[in-house]
Amino acid sequence: MKKIVLIFPIFVFVATSWSCDNSPRPKGGGIAGDRSSRRKAQISIVSPGNSDRIALGASLTLSAKAAGEGLQIDSLRWFVDGKLLVSSPLLKDTEWNTSGFTTGTHRVEAVAHYPDGNRDIVATTVLLLAPQPPKRYTYRIVAVYPHDVGAYTQGLLFDGGFFYESTGLAGESTLRKVLPATGEAVQSLNLPKEMFGEGLTLADNRLIQITWQNQTAFIYRKDDFSLLQKLSYPMREGWGLAFDGEHLLMTDGTARLYFMDREYFTEVRRLEVCNHTGTVPLLNELEYINGELWANVYHQDVILRIDVRTGAVTGVIDMKGLLNAGDMKSDTDVLNGIAFDQLTGKIYVTGKKWPKLFEIEIRESKR
Repeated sequence: MKKIVLIFPIFVFVATSWSCDNSPRPKGGGIAGDRSSRRKAQISIVSPGNSDRIALGASLTLSAKAAGEGLQIDSLRWFVDGKLLVSSPLLKDTEWNTSGFTTGTHRVEAVAHYPDGNRDIVATTVLLLAPQPPKRYTYRIVAVYPHDVGAYTQGLLFDGGFFYESTGLAGESTLRKVLPATGEAVQSLNLPKEMFGEGLTLADNRLIQITWQNQTAFIYRKDDFSLLQKLSYPMREGWGLAFDGEHLLMTDGTARLYFMDREYFTEVRRLEVCNHTGTVPLLNELEYINGELWANVYHQDVILRIDVRTGAVTGVIDMKGLLNAGDMKSDTDVLNGIAFDQLTGKIYVTGKKWPKLFEIEIRESKR
């Protein structure tokens, strides 16, 4: 990402309601006639309220009420994210156990069917949060290695004794194979000038590199950096990339985590990452380590540990003080870059235009 300040608006989710009947619809999806003549829904959702926040795994009462007395229904059906949860012949409360769902925003709909063939659909949203606060961690520096101070690090990985690095900035983006002892790039490839390099991962002996706002992924043969394929993706921005052994995991600068098909780069599913208080945006460089996802957060000296099954942030590693003030220059940028050696279990981190790369050991914080 360029040196910009990103401001994310806070959205207020408002419950919506509408009614459906058997009247013909015009070809564009609009409703025939004046909107003011449309009848109001005869039911409304009492619980959950607009954008209620509850812990993942907790139970939530689903409740709807009639607008007037004597309302007759054939059935009331509750849906979550478009999937049927429960059906009832009465307007009675039901419990939604959120176990088995994921963190993030979920759409809850109540659909009432009436004897005359009409129906009403009313909806609201619920934000499911991590069930407990994340564990706190700190670090110990084990070893220090040289790092190219000109490398605007976007993606980092370790394989076969070498670091592989994706660097950014328009006209300066590269793919590199780096010797740890010297920080020297023993192999390098320049991206086209219009491309801004971002996350990098290794899957099936192929290096996969995404770009910031070019909506393009490059697939290279690891051994010689020869281009095997160039793919497009629909996300407006590409930030971090990792591989869990089955899917490519990708971020776009929001709190969303995308699971992508490793061959076709199509979206398989997505999560919205949350801690115990809300969503966590600005997810940046990624690394898959021992069954969980580690993520830099843009402009923060922390690394998140994320449960990829649920989207919950389970740990926060405080990385403050990693780079000494004496090593910082005017263009020294943020912490970014996590690499994991699967053979030794060693963990490496660095930052954009940092002169050093660190091997670290993670420890649970006593605070």
